[in-house]
Amino acid sequence: MAAHPDERFTLSEVARRCGLNKATAHALLSALTARGVLVRHPDEKRYSLGPRLVAIGEAARRGYTAADFVPPVLEELARTTGLWARAWQFAGDHIACNAEAGVPEGVRPSVGTLRLPVAPPVGAVFMAWADTLTVEAWLARAASVEAVPPTLDALPVVRRQRFAVMLASPEWRRLSGALPSNGQVGSAGAAPVEGETRRALLAAVARQRLLAVELDDSAGYRIADVIAPVFDAAGGVDLTPSPTVVDDRELRGAEVRALAGRVVEAADQLTGAICGRIPDVG
Repeated sequence: MAAHPDERFTLSEVARRCGLNKATAHALLSALTARGVLVRHPDEKRYSLGPRLVAIGEAARRGYTAADFVPPVLEELARTTGLWARAWQFAGDHIACNAEAGVPEGVRPSVGTLRLPVAPPVGAVFMAWADTLTVEAWLARAASVEAVPPTLDALPVVRRQRFAVMLASPEWRRLSGALPSNGQVGSAGAAPVEGETRRALLAAVARQRLLAVELDDSAGYRIADVIAPVFDAAGGVDLTPSPTVVDDRELRGAEVRALAGRVVEAADQLTGAICGRIPDVG
């Protein structure tokens, strides 16, 4: 029934699909209906999932989240890629780093200190599977109208690939905590930017085409982050693991795609750990 939520089933159909005799199926359906796990339509005499499951599902959802399984997955991702691996979680109007591994020398850790406003292109992976109204509200928060067209172009590509690539720029690196305030890659970390400085950086990032829409395997890219979604049971994006490059190395498109494959594998591992559902591309 959970696999066919829009259908109702007769006793005979349940018995046949579950490989039960009718007497056994009737006894089970009656007990589950009495407890609200199923409901029986008074006229059609067909069964469907009942309201009791709402409370049960909510209790199960609160029991654990993908964040509980993140640390060892990030440790492995950092080990196999040699990169700083972070996990980001959506929280209202911002995303926050809630776990990390492989923090580079001289870079300030992000957990508990770094929150990024969700304004295009920040949050693209969370929004790629969001409903239309949510996406429109997100686009309206763009610090520059120049961010809207390239972001809209990128969302279907993110859905198809199940990853996003953020290209490097000094403004993005500083905003995302990968570049200290003195502007020197790899030098001593500085406190997260706030106030007018952060607004200026958001405006600069909004005017830059940082979401790599299509990768040419033979072209060179200076990337900042590769981001993949972890899906919850409803098919929404729960959090995103993301390895971060803090230097100015150039990678071929094929290398970026291979790295993205590792990130997607890590994200899928977390999706499986919480019994999440990967949505159809549609």
